[in-house]
Amino acid sequence: MDLYRLSLFLKVVETGTVSAASRAVALTQPAVSRNLKLLEEELGAALFERRGRGLVLTAAGRALAPRARSLLAEAEATRAAVEATVARSYFDLRLGTVDSVTTFLLPNIMAPVRAAFPDLHIKLRTGRSSRLVDDLAQGELDMIIVASSGEPTLGARALPVGPYVYRYYGRRDLFPAFASARTEEDFAQFPVVELESLPGQPTLISQDALAYAVAGSLASVKALILGGFGVGGLLDFMLTDSEREQLVVADTEPADPHCGLWVIGSAHADARVDHALQDTIAASLRGDTTL
Repeated sequence: MDLYRLSLFLKVVETGTVSAASRAVALTQPAVSRNLKLLEEELGAALFERRGRGLVLTAAGRALAPRARSLLAEAEATRAAVEATVARSYFDLRLGTVDSVTTFLLPNIMAPVRAAFPDLHIKLRTGRSSRLVDDLAQGELDMIIVASSGEPTLGARALPVGPYVYRYYGRRDLFPAFASARTEEDFAQFPVVELESLPGQPTLISQDALAYAVAGSLASVKALILGGFGVGGLLDFMLTDSEREQLVVADTEPADPHCGLWVIGSAHADARVDHALQDTIAASLRGDTTL
């Protein structure tokens, strides 16, 4: 049923005549009359009968009037709801981050980001970089913060944040010799703590190892290393100055010197949030969390 014709029908009901209704809606009388006739043909019933110079509702017209008001009110409510959703979509952010960012960087940046975007609603998902990139490509995420060796090739906005330096540490008081470790054979002399690897990824845990730990998160890896269980890889930004003083670092190059953190936003995500996250995370890496 045509909502526009229903609105003209109600305007005639309200004003009492076709001429008054046509003036109210800035249409010609023939245009209003034609729309009423089409509505009556659709319903198969006359809606008005003439009495003197005015119009009165027929039984069909009286039945239609309250339903027409209800339909138009529902249509208006639907329009308003859709507009509100469109307006809010710029502040609904499906964000994916790697575990290290979720655990060690997001807690430092949420306050300044929320201060800059008080209406921002974040739906957060944590995962491996490869999975998050796939989810962004499939439209399941609006923005991701991931580690990448060199600039990501994903066809979306990619903003560099800072280095993602991964080094190997051990407790200074328990494993002082680890400072000279260079090769896998050297690492095999120590109990190794590793993040659970994906299929096909290399491991430092040897088959002959007497002790080792496989952890489900970098927070667990860090806790085990600081607790003295063994040696393992940590990112620079995971350690405070006092924690770093407790550790020795292996005499090796970073695992991937070209690896960095990137904020990648889909085409429909609000670019202002991309840049805000980029700036705030970079500031957090420098020890400054103002935005």
